[in-house]
Amino acid sequence: MPHSSRVAILCGGGPAPGINSVIGAATIRALVSGVDVVGIRDGFKWLMQGDTQHTLDLSIEDVSRIHFTGGSHLGISRANPTRDPRHLEAVVGALGDLGVDKLITIGGDDTAFTAMRVAAHAQGRVRVVHVPKTIDNDLDLPHGIPTFGFQTARHVGVDLVKNLMIDASTTGRWYLIVAMGRQAGHLALGIGKAAGATLTIIPEEFDTGRVRLDQVADVLLGGIIKRKSQGHEDGTAVLAEGLVERLDPDDLAVFGELQRD
Repeated sequence: MPHSSRVAILCGGGPAPGINSVIGAATIRALVSGVDVVGIRDGFKWLMQGDTQHTLDLSIEDVSRIHFTGGSHLGISRANPTRDPRHLEAVVGALGDLGVDKLITIGGDDTAFTAMRVAAHAQGRVRVVHVPKTIDNDLDLPHGIPTFGFQTARHVGVDLVKNLMIDASTTGRWYLIVAMGRQAGHLALGIGKAAGATLTIIPEEFDTGRVRLDQVADVLLGGIIKRKSQGHEDGTAVLAEGLVERLDPDDLAVFGELQRD
């Protein structure tokens, strides 16, 4: 018979620094409290098929050093069971078969929405806690508390931009660097400031709801011209990916069908 009180942990969405730290900390805290822990492989991918085989029991020995490694100890996927009520029921049923009455999900917006739907569908059979996983740092948390992964992503991004700055100087070229941040430009701004990039452009700088493509081009060209006037042919510009979300569709129509993500 399945254990009567058990917590499951799964990870959805894309990779981000710090996933294994969360898995390890949650596992150790649960086990110290006397609650067994089962890791669900590949997010909701298998659960939504009613598959309970892709799991592993987690011990303190299993997770005590995983924070030193990258990726996700449990794998990851973008599988979304919310599109079909049968998939939601399969998830709740599979968790029940595993003896799970508590679920910890680690993920971004889609995983958070799925966690909410699973909790609602379970109607008390499973209690759900979601750990927001976003390097964009775009959640309304108390001041000075970033979302996990943001600081690491900024640190790695700074090293990359510093290397590109040397390449730019060596080749006399400009490098355009796109940083993640669909809804906020915090990561791009953090990388640009810390690395001392020539220019950083984030969507928050534009007052209007839509950003015109020629506005972005003018800012870039202005930076290039200013650098030339100072005797420099090179430069680095960090752009937040959220700019493309706010670009006026009419400005992009001339390019045909474009993939934004």
